[in-house]
Amino acid sequence: RELYETGPSLTGRGFVVERVHYAAGYRREPHSHETLGITLVLDGHLRERVRGVEEDSSALSVVVKPAGTVHENEVGPRGACTIAVTILDSEALLDDARDLGTWRWSHPGTGVQPLLALGRALVQPSSATDPEEMVHELLGEVTGAPATRPGDAPSWIRRARETLDDLGPEGIEVRALADSLRVHPVSLTRAFRRAYGIPVTRYRRLVRLRRAAEQLAGTEQSLSAVAQLAGYADQPHMCREIRSLTGLAPAVFRALARG
Repeated sequence: RELYETGPSLTGRGFVVERVHYAAGYRREPHSHETLGITLVLDGHLRERVRGVEEDSSALSVVVKPAGTVHENEVGPRGACTIAVTILDSEALLDDARDLGTWRWSHPGTGVQPLLALGRALVQPSSATDPEEMVHELLGEVTGAPATRPGDAPSWIRRARETLDDLGPEGIEVRALADSLRVHPVSLTRAFRRAYGIPVTRYRRLVRLRRAAEQLAGTEQSLSAVAQLAGYADQPHMCREIRSLTGLAPAVFRALARG
């Protein structure tokens, strides 16, 4: 099956925003685009390969893909839903396109909040979101992030991130994580931010948010059940956290991801 798009698109000065659905098992051979693209995965799994390097994405992963990046894609068995921002005029929107560096994914991603705000504007045109303002905010975030690619970070920092990614709802405190790596918590915090552009404490919150997002998008679980499965103290705690990190209520995120 070919990919298909649902819902309206947003067009502004130098950019287009679309919500794109990919069919389960969709694959595309190596290709490139003439424009810069920034994509947020809302639901499902998407694998992308560039010059032999693979990235597996899930809910709240973000990719920055400079124009001309040759890549190939493969979608998981549940399909995938994304918010895609295409920058048609980099010179008009960016001081220096070189700030974007090279192709990179972040999991969970830099720029999640403005991307979700743009997604909400797609399905709720009456919302207070100013698309142009959100695109400027998005570009400000991704151009300020380090161009970290797989293998660039020190091995012990990669292990730290993998530990955070793999733990279940119980999570782990930063001090305990530092102890397991035999480093000082300050050393861990400093190196993690240098490698991935965000503090380790915020990344830990985003990992829990990603678990909640996957449950909201892919299941019929109640909000209280989602909160428990994701590791929140209770439903109100989860709702506050999701609003704080995404700007959306859980029910709005679920509706956006499901189209």
